Amino acid sequence: MKLIRFLFRYSPGLIVTATVIGILGGVASAMLMAVINNHLRGAPVSGGDLWEFGVLCFVVLAANFVARVAISGLSQWSIFDLRLQLSRKWLIAPLRELERAGSAKILAAITQDVDSLAQAMQALPGICIDVTVVIACLIYLGYLSWMMLIVMVVFAAAAIASRSVPERKCEQLIGEARGYGEAMLETFNAMASGIKELKLNSARWKAFYSGELYDVATKYRDRRYKAATIFGLVRGYSEIIYFVFVGLLLYGTPLFGHLSLKVVIGFAVTLLYMKTNIDHIQDSMSQVIQAQVSLANLESLVVFTTKSSLSVADLRLRTTRETVVRALDSEVNQYGAGQKALCRTIDLRGLQYQYEGDAEEAGFSVGPIDLTVEAGELVFITGGNGSGKTTLAKLICGLYTPSSGEIRLDEIPITDENRSWYSQHFGTVFSDFHLFDKLYGHEGFLQVDSIIRGYLEELRLQHKVEVKDGRFSTTSLSQGQRKRLALLTTYVDDRPIYLFDEWAADQEPAFRDVFYYQILPSLKAHGKTVFVISHDDRYYHVADRLVKLDSGRFSEVEATHPVALVDAE
Repeated sequence: MKLIRFLFRYSPGLIVTATVIGILGGVASAMLMAVINNHLRGAPVSGGDLWEFGVLCFVVLAANFVARVAISGLSQWSIFDLRLQLSRKWLIAPLRELERAGSAKILAAITQDVDSLAQAMQALPGICIDVTVVIACLIYLGYLSWMMLIVMVVFAAAAIASRSVPERKCEQLIGEARGYGEAMLETFNAMASGIKELKLNSARWKAFYSGELYDVATKYRDRRYKAATIFGLVRGYSEIIYFVFVGLLLYGTPLFGHLSLKVVIGFAVTLLYMKTNIDHIQDSMSQVIQAQVSLANLESLVVFTTKSSLSVADLRLRTTRETVVRALDSEVNQYGAGQKALCRTIDLRGLQYQYEGDAEEAGFSVGPIDLTVEAGELVFITGGNGSGKTTLAKLICGLYTPSSGEIRLDEIPITDENRSWYSQHFGTVFSDFHLFDKLYGHEGFLQVDSIIRGYLEELRLQHKVEVKDGRFSTTSLSQGQRKRLALLTTYVDDRPIYLFDEWAADQEPAFRDVFYYQILPSLKAHGKTVFVISHDDRYYHVADRLVKLDSGRFSEVEATHPVALVDAE
């Protein structure tokens, strides 16, 4: 079973120890049941028997407690590590692969799949103990009558085999439900993102609610309900099979020859004792099946297929804050021991990116692009909607891996091995930026609050936002103000290269002038290399270089002669 292999490879020593202790507890439980059964058959009670009974009770209690605590601790640590390492791999996986996979799939993995694993792991200590008790009881039944034990084992094997088909169907339905769970999460994300548009258009809201949202929720519900129904039937079937065998034991004695009353009573009492453990095992099987589906999905995720990622089976790291930091440092700073380049030149040499087409849409190519940018240059990137400007921006700052060609920073070729290092030279504000409410990465810098307050005044946000310990009092601002705050975070990072994607599009006219006539020239004066995606042809004369993309084709035009372009994206 994948779930057991996952835990075993994570910490084999602890699994073996817990298993041995669980076996000890199971054997003690069986011995305790044998003592009770022996006295039920009329054996006299002595002082030694009381001591034996007390010691066995203590062993059962201690063994069950230790086994449960050991495996519960193992499950919690492994889930903790898995969730952190999934998040880490999410951060280091190629952006384009993550865009293809979709955020809903990855969010579902980190939340739903990991939670399913956690629930199953919580049930594992009980399952291990129950299985051990059942095995110990079977050994005791073999001691009472090996012939009846063989009959019971054959009977149980036939019952288990007859359950295999509905159990496979149950697992299939749970897998389908998980896929619809991803789609449902994506639908809820769309509802959260488009709540204003839905509120302002009742026809759109009704169509969305009664269409995609209702359909995907229905499909998820139906698969889960069918799986629960099948599992309920299997569970009921197992109950009947259990009592059928008890009836066979009580009324079918002539079929197996003479059985003494002691054997019949021993089997009946032992089977009744085992029933609780068997019920626990069966009740936990739905969680285990769900965990199997979740684990298979986690192993298939794109974050587990990148070169720098680990497989679930190799997850053995006891994650601490220090090990996380060291791992990220090694991945980001694997080139040049984390030292920044001088950033004198950025060379794009035959740079090209190819989007693969499909049956409904043709492919799209950006480039080839040949461009050399010196430190302190201000480069505007222009072009119509869908011309490839944002793709070029992601190529320039290392978020996309080019299909062909290369980027050189100070004549250093940028490859998969040092792309993360290269990306650390950029401060960016993309059009779809996210604004964190804290300046992560600057903890412990005593002057950060005073520096931020100075920038807040410069960006005219001092009356809107306060800062304490690097955390903003609010990010609930207008889009233009949010972009100013995002710009502030790039100021504090103080990177040698900046890239702004339609930054001024949401600014009021007065502050648009501030951006083009004060902020950009100030960055240039400080020796920063600046790329600006812009449609503001009134400000093209500010640029040192003006490059244009037209359906992915690249050209350089005269900056002092604005180019007529279509409206902004």
